Amino acid sequence: MQIIDWLLEGDIVIRHLTNKHLLCRSFEHNNGGYIAKYLNLYDAAEQEWGGSIYSGKWTSSTYTLLELKYMEVHYDNPCYQNGTKKVLNGLWKNHGKISKYRYQDMCMSAMLLSLVCYGRINDFRTNEIIDYILSHQMDDGGWNCAWDSVHNRSAAGSVHTTISVLEAFADYEKYGYDYRLAEIKRQAALGQEYLLKRELFKSLKTGEAIHSDMISFHYPCRWKYDCFRALEYFVHIGHPYDNRMQDAINLVKTALKKGYINKGKSYSGKIHFPLESGTKGKFNTYRGLLILKHYDNEFYQEAVNIINF
Repeated sequence: MQIIDWLLEGDIVIRHLTNKHLLCRSFEHNNGGYIAKYLNLYDAAEQEWGGSIYSGKWTSSTYTLLELKYMEVHYDNPCYQNGTKKVLNGLWKNHGKISKYRYQDMCMSAMLLSLVCYGRINDFRTNEIIDYILSHQMDDGGWNCAWDSVHNRSAAGSVHTTISVLEAFADYEKYGYDYRLAEIKRQAALGQEYLLKRELFKSLKTGEAIHSDMISFHYPCRWKYDCFRALEYFVHIGHPYDNRMQDAINLVKTALKKGYINKGKSYSGKIHFPLESGTKGKFNTYRGLLILKHYDNEFYQEAVNIINF
């Protein structure tokens, strides 16, 4: 069996992503499979998942909605729409100022913006979130939740926060929002350079991986960064190959040599249900193939034509 055939044996969500993004052909998931399982867990009376809008990791509305968004739930689904609006109402008040001394975490603000934009929700608060994010970019081009921390303030960017902001900006533009768009594009370019300067995972001081988690595949990514999430972002915005991506791309190629990519490390916390069993990861294999299709198509073609299963 070839690797694509193996993916096409998976959940209808995997079949949809594989058909759409790898095979470039139409396939409708009809909000089935994993998506249906998440939607069935929605509490319509409370308009949320997991009994909270954010703090319940990873069963809260925010993280459930992020999974649904990645799986490409129909954006106009009432659960997605109403759940996102409740998260917006809960996380963004008073222009983002959540206490006398602090604003909403930057990464939370960015994830919220992504969810709202995917839902094509028209709300004046998207402009407030944009104002907030644009006003607090670090001098190094990144963003950091600790920009206004009372006890641990930082003037340097964080890869975790930066990727969330960049993904949010990409969704903002993709789904037709245009407030301060020219500035967003300029500042996004600086954020991209912030990641590329680090070759997506390296310390500027040592040249080694910032953390081992940043060179390991994870799905779902939650709020956390790894270099494969960065590569996937660059794929989705159509960014041309940059030689500073190469070491991260080589990690994808190494991971795929056995014919698939492991399902990866799970971040501790409560989940609604396990997505995959065993060691083989269809989501991560799909993600790795997507990256290689765009940045090393020759290797991609070899990989999908080898019989491994």
